[in-house]
Amino acid sequence: MAGSTHAPSPALTHRQVRRLGRALPRRLVLTREGKLFILLTVGIGFAAINSGNNLLYLVFGLLLSLILVSGLLSEANLRGLTALRHPAPQLEAGTPSLAAVTLTNPKRRLPSYGVEVHELLPAEAADVWGARQRRGYVLVLPPGGSQTAYVRLTAARRGVLTSAGLRVSTRFPFGLFEKSRFFPLPARFTALPAARPSPLDAVRPAGHGLEEHLAGVGSGDELHGLRDHRAGDDARTIAWKVSARRDRLVVREHERPATRKVVLVFANVVPADLPPAADAAAREALEAAITRVAGLASAYLEAGWAVGLATCDGGLSPEAGRALLPRIGELLAQLPVRAAPQGAQPPLWDGASDRAAGPAGRRAERVAVVTTAQQRAGLAPAADRVVVADADDAATTREAAA
Repeated sequence: MAGSTHAPSPALTHRQVRRLGRALPRRLVLTREGKLFILLTVGIGFAAINSGNNLLYLVFGLLLSLILVSGLLSEANLRGLTALRHPAPQLEAGTPSLAAVTLTNPKRRLPSYGVEVHELLPAEAADVWGARQRRGYVLVLPPGGSQTAYVRLTAARRGVLTSAGLRVSTRFPFGLFEKSRFFPLPARFTALPAARPSPLDAVRPAGHGLEEHLAGVGSGDELHGLRDHRAGDDARTIAWKVSARRDRLVVREHERPATRKVVLVFANVVPADLPPAADAAAREALEAAITRVAGLASAYLEAGWAVGLATCDGGLSPEAGRALLPRIGELLAQLPVRAAPQGAQPPLWDGASDRAAGPAGRRAERVAVVTTAQQRAGLAPAADRVVVADADDAATTREAAA
């Protein structure tokens, strides 16, 4: 099975950022207004030289002074500033998220005005992941003060984005130049697949109810029986009314709950040797299937099931609780898209022992999410239920063949 992934490469490596910070502590870029201003200044300078008019010389000197003052004030504005990135948030495909950056001004007397900050994302981030960002902005940084700026990040597709660092810039005071400073603070942003709501009615589980109860003692809600009190028993389990009738302490025992288990089976493969157009459609359908897996995992966990995941590149053992959802999203976000020959059986992760018998001899139910291209190529994994998801997100379901 051949693998093909998009390996994110930072726009600047960390070593390049450090070298740039030493060689060019500041980066100066002309704005559109600055270009017009300099063009006007040069024109007035030529006019003053050709005409010898003292008034034009005065205006020309004033314009040059403004350029000089702009450079000095913008340099003083950025001098000494420090940036500290907060823990990188997890992104969700299609949903904006805020990355917090704290800016500190250690200067004793001079404040800093109009400071912006943004991430140094990979050059291909916009094309591969549809990544966009809106700069964080701080209006005034008082002397010795700190403020938090929030960079708004949005990724249209799942994946892992790497940032080579932060770029802090300012256009203060006149907006003629944008002066920047680089901070080599690498970060990693994980864009999770969007967990769209996926009703469980379409999957048609084999049984009803959220939990089963076993013929054993545990911590469930259903009463299992009564017994005499023993040393070390919790006083909260004492059945006081029964104890009063029997004239001795009696405690309640509860049944042991057995949470239903489901393993979502997903083969992250597309048929090999497809024409370019068909291969692009198969990959787009696979991305829609990943979104469907995330939605099913969220729905099952919300309904109280223990959910596991099995893919060609790892998996998770069945667990209950919403705390499992970020781990499932992290795994799905980093899944590569692999190519497999038609008719081949994709090797799935079996570390969960998902076919082992669970409580009361009931094994975990297997629900496979497949695409139409996988079905046609014979790459669909075996499961109890099959959910078909296509690129247009019009998913249908059917019972798996016996």
